[in-house]
Amino acid sequence: MMEPVLCPGTLEVNMDWDRKARRGAAVADKLNYTGMLLTCPAQFIIADELPYSFGEKYGLRKKVIALDTPTRWNSTYKLLHDAIAYRDVLTDMYNESRATDGQFITNDHWSLAKIVHDVLETFDNATHIFSYVYEPNIHMVILECIKIICTIKQTSLANPGAAVKRLLDNMKVKWCAYFTEFPPIYAIAAILDPGVKLEGLTNLLTFYYQQLDVQFDVPYYVNNCKRILERLCEDYGAVIQPQPVGSSMGASRFGILGP
Repeated sequence: MMEPVLCPGTLEVNMDWDRKARRGAAVADKLNYTGMLLTCPAQFIIADELPYSFGEKYGLRKKVIALDTPTRWNSTYKLLHDAIAYRDVLTDMYNESRATDGQFITNDHWSLAKIVHDVLETFDNATHIFSYVYEPNIHMVILECIKIICTIKQTSLANPGAAVKRLLDNMKVKWCAYFTEFPPIYAIAAILDPGVKLEGLTNLLTFYYQQLDVQFDVPYYVNNCKRILERLCEDYGAVIQPQPVGSSMGASRFGILGP
């Protein structure tokens, strides 16, 4: 099958139906076996001035398919999320527009789109957590990253096809470019989490790099983060002397670096 070519543009409401079919179907152009999903920015509108047969069949209303940006996985997720919801009409529009060259979109294309959508959903959920404003979230970064890389690996194992493998391998390479080593601030925040601490951080990072298939000196990294935190505590203690509140608090001190 030849790779479909995407022409970026906007499907305007006032276009004639033939142009609507061709331009609106371009969303589906991205759903192909090559694994080169969503590589060009484009925005499309499915207009409500569709032929009566389409309106009657699908009960369509005007829908904007989200703008895709190749460097933002969230925008890819949003585009796929909207496109899958309009799967039937996009399939009909695409197949009608490509009837002369025999390049049709099939259930296999949509299956591939759904696999990528489900992987990116984990990433999208994580970025929403990272965007919290009114509650702490920095201690959750490493755990959410583990969820993402586990989803990528489990999806790859469950779908051994060449197209899916190529997609997920590319995602993993991109991921490693940013998250092979976490900035110490994320590890320190995890150490300060009563549910994690030093031992939990070591276990989390060991599991993370196993899933990532990357060799990494976890004990050295964790000890380095511990030393940074100890220096911060010493500097803080030299400036601030906490005052006990009540007799029960004045008799003991708890080490924040305990296991």
